[in-house]
Amino acid sequence: MTILLAYDGKPNSEKALNYAIRHAVNYSEPLYIATIVSKDQMDPEDPDESVREYMEAAQRKAALEGATVHTIIEVGKADEMVINVADLYKCDTIIVGRSGRSSLDRLFLGSVSNYVVKNADCTVIVVSDEREED
Repeated sequence: MTILLAYDGKPNSEKALNYAIRHAVNYSEPLYIATIVSKDQMDPEDPDESVREYMEAAQRKAALEGATVHTIIEVGKADEMVINVADLYKCDTIIVGRSGRSSLDRLFLGSVSNYVVKNADCTVIVVSDEREED
């Protein structure tokens, strides 16, 4: 069994990273952490330093917590590439974060998590970054 985390290095994706690490360690499954960037953001032959930094930090954190971890940097359309990477590595579970954007934002901007839920051939776990209010 294999887990794929779609990760963008933003602070609101840390909750999904933490969940994916716990899941991988608890079930003794390898964890693939993938980030997808657009061609405009990065030359595939020479990844942007900030992308390398947040991916290395995620890899270190997962390894320190006991996960068997691999990182993947792909260039393309995020929603489609997450599905492609999951298929390529034969992942049984995809973990994605979901920001607190409104339904109207998602209607106009789209949503990677919504696309993955609708199109993946495996289990998808959506981790929300919304905070519970007291």
